Amino acid sequence: MIMKHKESDLQIRCLKWFRYQYPAYARLMEHPHNEGNGLNRRQQSIANAEGVTKGVADLILHVPVESYQFDAFNFGPFTSLAVEMKTATGRQSKEQKEWQRFFEAAGGRYIVCRSYDDFVSEVTRYVSCIPASIDAAIKKVHSQLQHEANEEAKAQFRKLLNK
Repeated sequence: MIMKHKESDLQIRCLKWFRYQYPAYARLMEHPHNEGNGLNRRQQSIANAEGVTKGVADLILHVPVESYQFDAFNFGPFTSLAVEMKTATGRQSKEQKEWQRFFEAAGGRYIVCRSYDDFVSEVTRYVSCIPASIDAAIKKVHSQLQHEANEEAKAQFRKLLNK
């Protein structure tokens, strides 16, 4: 359990960095909650029926890239980025390796990150390859949602002042 907790702490730290660094993309990186720890048999059956899949990566960034440069080589395009968090000595399970194969076959980029620095480096590289048109569209939606939230907050504040 200690090993899982270390992976969880690493994942939380990495996700906090991502949300701070790329606020417009924050809603597009998710943790597919597939852990069944603590569920009774009935709850696990319901979770499985709802789509829980063993081996799914810890984080998925739902944004495509046209090309991805690694060292001196270009790869891609990729449909999305899956990140599996592991400690320095952690190993992928059989189910994780199988899920990775399916994800890559479907055109995704799959990485295993063993440290905060690994995550920052890999994600920064991936995000830098997002096409300008997609980047602009995502940032436009983010800006619109911020504007709507500000207008709603102003309306609520005016409502409080008028009471």
